[in-house]
Amino acid sequence: MQYRPKLMVLSIDGVPIELLRQLVGQGDMPNLQRLIQQSTLRQMRSVQPTVSCVAWASYMTGKNPGKHGIYGFIDRKPGSYDLEFPNANHLQSANIWEILSAAGKRVFGMNVCTSYPPRAVNGILIGGFLSPSLDKATYPGEVAEYLQSIDYRLDSDAALARRDKKAMLYDLDHTLDARMEAMFHFLEQESWDFFHTHIMGSDRINHFLWGKVQEHDSYFMPAFFRYYRRIDEGIGKLLEYLGDDVPLLIFSDHGFCNIKKEVMLSRYLVELGWTKCAEKVQHPLSIEPGQSKAYCMIPGRIYVNLKGREPGGIVELADYQRTREQLRDDLLALRDPDGSAAVVKKVMMREELYWGEGKQPTALPPEDVGQAAGAFGKGPDLVAIPHDGYDLKLGLAGTDVFVKTELEGMHTYDNAFMVARDVPLSENLDITMVAKAILQRLEVDVPADLD
Repeated sequence: MQYRPKLMVLSIDGVPIELLRQLVGQGDMPNLQRLIQQSTLRQMRSVQPTVSCVAWASYMTGKNPGKHGIYGFIDRKPGSYDLEFPNANHLQSANIWEILSAAGKRVFGMNVCTSYPPRAVNGILIGGFLSPSLDKATYPGEVAEYLQSIDYRLDSDAALARRDKKAMLYDLDHTLDARMEAMFHFLEQESWDFFHTHIMGSDRINHFLWGKVQEHDSYFMPAFFRYYRRIDEGIGKLLEYLGDDVPLLIFSDHGFCNIKKEVMLSRYLVELGWTKCAEKVQHPLSIEPGQSKAYCMIPGRIYVNLKGREPGGIVELADYQRTREQLRDDLLALRDPDGSAAVVKKVMMREELYWGEGKQPTALPPEDVGQAAGAFGKGPDLVAIPHDGYDLKLGLAGTDVFVKTELEGMHTYDNAFMVARDVPLSENLDITMVAKAILQRLEVDVPADLD
């Protein structure tokens, strides 16, 4: 007997729809092309700021960060200027596996970002790349034994990619092989109601080889396309396994584009006098609170050092809105010294991005300034959204605002892709909407507070 899930998800991190169309058009992904011909291909928006942990938290909860509580890969630890690294313990909402489990469904999830530590579900959860070790990444714990037996990797080695891009390719292949082997192993165990496998290597190869592809590098461009052909081979085997009648979603969480320059936003705030570095910079929040009106988190998240909220805050609540407006103007004024192109496309206030109950607000009435300053937990007060090509980073300890490193590609907001077979989705689609569509397709009541 061959078990088939009631609904299958395969997510491929960081693939823009333009690249997908190129790969399909030049014959590198014939199996995905066949699926697209049988279903629908749509463009999909991500989240702001466009970072994987926030995007996948929004997917798995069906909520914006103001409700689920994940705003980035790092945050300020409450009551201090130390750092913490948000994970599933910081997620303030049930994820899709928990919602389905509560409805009596059998569920499986593997490698999705923000799923570590794995929560107890009616099935199996295997954490994503932020898991510290394989033996801590699985629910139930004994699942790790099988994964260790096949040399399963939580992620490819990003440090290796910075040193040796040829070695990175081998590592990506090995990681993908083990991911596909594990996927089919678990698919064959039982008839799951919901099964989700995530491929992270696409994000990695895009980060480190995007520029090589644009340059038509004779070694790395063919290697880049070969990796996507290998993903497509996995898709082909999956389609053969599932047959034609299993509802299926294949999608990415954000797009990608070429990096012109990395922009050290913390250094820019230092140069303008918004932030004062500590005498010894040890991490991105090594600041002098008594001399800093604002500080920065990656990517493009700006916080007012607000009295009563930050432990050493110096900005009065009465000055909160004016301070944000001044910060916005300074961010929009940032120019590339080579040609004077604008770096920041738009600056959004926190209340434009995050909301709790009710509808998303579009403006801030004067009487709600205090609410905006204190609501939404650790959400930033402003988010700088860059023009494509300018990758917003930190650089507090550096001396330059503009740098170029081994990274060649950066995330983009509005050009993720979605391929859907027998799962109705909105034409005007963003990643937060996907959970609701999955729950409806599996005939599970949708929680009233989903966005």
